[in-house]
Amino acid sequence: MVTWLRRLFVKDYQKVDDEKVRAAHGKLAAWFGIITNFIIAGMKLAIALILASQSNWVLPMALVADSVNNFSDMGTSIVTLIGFKMASKPADKEHPFGHERIEYIAGLIISIIVVVLAIELFRDSLDKVIHQSTTSYDVLAVIILAVSVALKLFQSFVNRGLGKAINSLPLKATALDSFTDAIATTLIMISGILSLTMHWDFLDGYMGLAVSLFVAYSGIKMMKETMDPLIGEATDKGYVDKIVKDVISHPEIKGVHDVLCHSYGPTKYFVSLHAEVDQDQKLTDIHDVIDNVEEEVHKKFGCEITIHMDPIAVGDPVVDALKAEVKDELASISKDLMFHDFRIVKGPTHTNIIFDVVLPFDDNITEPMVRTHLQRRFENRDTQYHFVIHFDRPFTE
Repeated sequence: MVTWLRRLFVKDYQKVDDEKVRAAHGKLAAWFGIITNFIIAGMKLAIALILASQSNWVLPMALVADSVNNFSDMGTSIVTLIGFKMASKPADKEHPFGHERIEYIAGLIISIIVVVLAIELFRDSLDKVIHQSTTSYDVLAVIILAVSVALKLFQSFVNRGLGKAINSLPLKATALDSFTDAIATTLIMISGILSLTMHWDFLDGYMGLAVSLFVAYSGIKMMKETMDPLIGEATDKGYVDKIVKDVISHPEIKGVHDVLCHSYGPTKYFVSLHAEVDQDQKLTDIHDVIDNVEEEVHKKFGCEITIHMDPIAVGDPVVDALKAEVKDELASISKDLMFHDFRIVKGPTHTNIIFDVVLPFDDNITEPMVRTHLQRRFENRDTQYHFVIHFDRPFTE
């Protein structure tokens, strides 16, 4: 179904890395949300007014809350439409990295609106519980609620499919919101059925509280998912691993480290890394290789990449032996400890062993711990070794 909709409304729908194609997907999702949410909210509001007219104009708060929530969903679809349109704007002088992060801002605005509405709905429902207000439902109300649940589940299905197709956080967040809305409406429908069969007319306020909590949960989750890329989350490890694998597939490159990947939107990646090369190789030759690798990665992965060359000794038995000892000692501390840029500088009184160590964020490994282990390993040798260590942190997951 989702593929059919994409094929029908999105030109070149399979080229999801193209900014115009992403914008077309966002436009499709937004208009779909505007139309379906208007229908759902309109039906619920109409039934709420009908029920109120039959009970001295005491509004069924759970139903009104759900209707207002759906109208807010329609509003957020409009925000999504504007967000995708603005995000597809090309780079300019003021924004040289493009405007794709507006897509995240749109998602954040949506989540804030949802949380604010949840607070208001909770307050109104709590007031109804305190004053012990009652609401009676009829068969038509239950039928419309059942139709609303089906439409909300269909919304969730479509938005999840579109969000997955273009890897869009706002659309995935909207899919989650639609699913929680379906659960909330199901609770109200159960309340209506119990009102019809058991005459439990006191449940409306309690169901309104439950609905507002569902809405708040959805909004807070959406807020976190849209704030993370704005703050600066780690880039997907799978994406970075593919780039590294492509780079080291060239025999002239002996290793890769210090990989930095900055995201300025779902399709805007800027990558830099250090490539280890044989120090005895001719500089102009290896520079030509690096240029070719940068061009290859740019075409294959659609990112801007800069590669820094790090010359290392290749085939030196002394360097290789010391490197193997350092590797063994670091592994004894933690298998997750990685090191790079290994080299030695010999002096008249001592030899400097110079390298970088990558410390994981989630391990209780400290810099003094690493230094102490290495000093113990290399003490009481004929040659006096000093360690010059630079500590890094991983920038990918």
